[in-house]
Order: sequence, then structure tokens, then C-alpha cells
Amino acid sequence: MDKRVFSDFELDQWGIKPEGAEATTVVECVGSCEEEMNTRIITKKCRGVVKKKKVKPTGDGKYKITVHMPWAVYTELFGMNVDGLVEGVKAYGTNSTHKNFSSTMHITDEDGVEKYKAYPNCVIETGLARKIENGAEEVAEVELEVSVMPDEYGNGLYEALADELKDENIADTWMTAFTPEMVQVTA
Repeated sequence: MDKRVFSDFELDQWGIKPEGAEATTVVECVGSCEEEMNTRIITKKCRGVVKKKKVKPTGDGKYKITVHMPWAVYTELFGMNVDGLVEGVKAYGTNSTHKNFSSTMHITDEDGVEKYKAYPNCVIETGLARKIENGAEEVAEVELEVSVMPDEYGNGLYEALADELKDENIADTWMTAFTPEMVQVTA
């Protein structure tokens, strides 16, 4: 059994690929990220006392990320590219639909050991929320609450330590071209 400890220490890249997009945008100005995946608890009782519990992941969850992100990606994910507006104008309202996307992450531990994460099926679950503080000494990051849903394989999250990936192509393309199919064993 591998007794190595990996502690998520620094998230230095966040990749976003909106549904239908050709390319992934990789953002390197990330502040923080918190994740929580959901479970379902099944209990067996005998005369009112819990005798057995099984915890089953549901494949869904959420993460909250603070980031400085490109305007074009921001407006696309929030569905602000509304038809019928003059060039350069974006809108957010009843004609907007948040766009599904996949996201990837490159994380290191305190010793520089690398880990990759991927969430293949996401959508921002909250509306626009921004804060402007006049005279601030720090530019505020955007905080996004992202809903994670399972993919066609039932997985909402994939993880891999870089040094355990035997196929170098997977490590080389994880951040920019991740698909659930690329990590499935083929016959």
C-alpha cells in the first residue's frame, strides 16, 4: 500500500471548456477553491437501532472558486451573449441561460508533487455576484459556485497524481483536452 501523503496546497491552473467550444481556456490567476461531493447514506435498522450504514457517492456536488477570469469566458458561462444586441453589449436576464462546461485543475502539494483534477459536467449555479470597493488596495476576484453533475460514466470528479500516469499523453493533454473517454480502459 502506498503510504505517501498528498495534501492539496496550490491550485495554479483552472481550465474551462464551455459545451460546444473547440478549446479550453486555462486561467492561472486563481485565489482559492473548496469542493464538496455528495453522498447518499443507506441504513439498516434492527428494532430502531442502526446496525449498518453504507455510504454511496452520487457523482454530484459543488465547488466554489475565486478567480480572475477572461471576460469572454465569463460572459459565455453566464449566458450573457444575448441575441438582438448591438455589437459589444452583453446582457443578463430572462433571455440568459448558464452554459454547461467541463473544468480541469492542476494542483501541487507543498513539495511540488503534481495532481490533476477534472469535473466533466459543470454549470455555475448562482447568479452574477460581484463587489466593487472604491479605494481598495486589492482587485477583487470573482467568486463562482459551480454545480458538478455526473457524466455518462456516473463520475463527477476525476483525479490523478502526475507521477502515477503511465500514459504521458494523458498528463500532457489533461488541462486542455480532458474527456472522460481518455481515462477509460479500452479493450
